[in-house]
Amino acid sequence: MRIAYIINGLYNSAGMERVFTVRANSLCKTLDITFITNAQGDKPDYFPLDKRIHRIDIGGEKPYREGLEQCLIDNKYDITVSTSGEEFYFLYKIKDGSKKVFEFHFSYDISMVWMGGIKNPLKRRLLIELQKFRRIYIASHYDKVVVLTKTDCVKWSRWLSKVTYIYNPLTIKPEKRSTVKDKVAIAVGRLNYQKGFDYLVDAWQQVHDSFPDWRLNIYGEGMLRAQLENQINKKKLSSSITLCGSSDDIMLRYCESSIFVLSSRDEAFGLVLTEAEACGLPIVAFDCPSGPRELMEDGGNGFLVCPVGNIKELASCIIRLMSDYSLRQQMGQRSIELSERFKIGKVSAQWIELYNELINS
Repeated sequence: MRIAYIINGLYNSAGMERVFTVRANSLCKTLDITFITNAQGDKPDYFPLDKRIHRIDIGGEKPYREGLEQCLIDNKYDITVSTSGEEFYFLYKIKDGSKKVFEFHFSYDISMVWMGGIKNPLKRRLLIELQKFRRIYIASHYDKVVVLTKTDCVKWSRWLSKVTYIYNPLTIKPEKRSTVKDKVAIAVGRLNYQKGFDYLVDAWQQVHDSFPDWRLNIYGEGMLRAQLENQINKKKLSSSITLCGSSDDIMLRYCESSIFVLSSRDEAFGLVLTEAEACGLPIVAFDCPSGPRELMEDGGNGFLVCPVGNIKELASCIIRLMSDYSLRQQMGQRSIELSERFKIGKVSAQWIELYNELINS
């Protein structure tokens, strides 16, 4: 079976690129996998791909749509997959004989975050609804729509019948776990509005008053770095919070920490949650749409904080874990148990089953 994943590029270090690389490296043992990128040029792939995986980059003088259409007609794939890039708007129109799959790696309600900066509430609401229903309308032309959580699958299913969900696989294989003894909390993600690190800095001010010997390390880069640095400095927390940038060994960073905090306004899945679980960390997370409630166990391996933006409760839950080593141990062990659901073998089997159903339908 020949599968083509169409993605903007594989040169970024973000979660989507990591997930697709891990999945493809597993699936290429039984399937013929190709990545088709949009003008990546000579930028190297950030994550290593198995040598059995083919790479095609659509560049040059032809418009992207024209080049992609010619590529698909020439190569005759069984299944072609849109990963929510520019191709989403026209892939289903290309008559190359392949089954068309749309993978949406954002939450159903992501438009509420994307339009969050619009001050006029009526205009904001209108644009949110227009974007959402345009997405649903275009997705209705695909043979299958795949989302990341059961919660989002239910929401999509109000409009479409051909929707399913498959969890992201774990992208790390820790050989050791956190001892939860070090006085370090960790947060991981792009420094953007969606990830809510501004909330976390505000909460840490309260945490720091109770536990000044604990540190918070935030890993990731993004456009809000300067704004967050300014916020940290204004609150006089520069000795307690470090913006660490990207890490080449994030698994080690998890294992050097004792608490994982997710302060996002929205998470379609929350890959960092499953990574932290695999490394044995207790978790404090906002109950944001749509991933955290499905991926963790409130009171089991951590605490879900509701609503999003409840700074006082976020700080309180972090403090509770800091003050109780036995609780951190207990919740960290439960995290390891819960992470078993996301092993690559289990996830790959679900994809192969889905592809077989599509081909045979």
